[in-house]
Amino acid sequence: MERLKLEIAAREGRGKSATRKIRAAGRVPGVVYGSGVEPVAVTADSLALARVLRGGANALVDLSGVKAVEGKPVLLKEVQRDPLSRRHVHFDLYAVNLQARLDVEVPLHFVGTPKGVQFDGGVLEPLLRTLEVSCMPLAIPESISIDISNLGIGDAIHVRDIQLPADVVSKIELDTTVVHVIAPRAEEEVAPAAVPAEGEAAAAAEGAEGAAAAAPGEAAKAEE
Repeated sequence: MERLKLEIAAREGRGKSATRKIRAAGRVPGVVYGSGVEPVAVTADSLALARVLRGGANALVDLSGVKAVEGKPVLLKEVQRDPLSRRHVHFDLYAVNLQARLDVEVPLHFVGTPKGVQFDGGVLEPLLRTLEVSCMPLAIPESISIDISNLGIGDAIHVRDIQLPADVVSKIELDTTVVHVIAPRAEEEVAPAAVPAEGEAAAAAEGAEGAAAAAPGEAAKAEE
């Protein structure tokens, strides 16, 4: 996986007032912590941080600009956004030990169209979108591809069926279902219009005839 770079600066000041000034200057407050590192409050340029985010999930980032964490490889653990403006408002960087395994969430990428969907009208239902794995920091997969084209209705892929890269181990139980194809939902039957019983139809017809026969007499009374 490609190594990215991010220049940071030590964060000066605390509190809402200092934070507003940082963001007004086009920077984002954050913190660096993790293996062999005392937590350090830092800031990063908002555009530079956005470029790191585009580097993909679990990309290793080398830091510069703050002596305490200079050259430290980190993972971008969390980025908070403003719910209205969607601007980045805070980030967490986790320093990793390149000689020790770590647990990470890797995105799953489903490849192909299941035959049960294409030919039988089934519905593809993913139950996992990421897979937690254990691996060395330099061997973190960018994503894990899963071929789903042979799935028919009722078929499923479990964690044990996934071909993982060498030395990458799943932290999820092997019997866990990752994705399956289910039968299409039956369309609701439209209730037919109510049809009167034979006796009811006959009675209704007799009533109509009686009303028609009485009509001339009523008209005669009206003329008198």
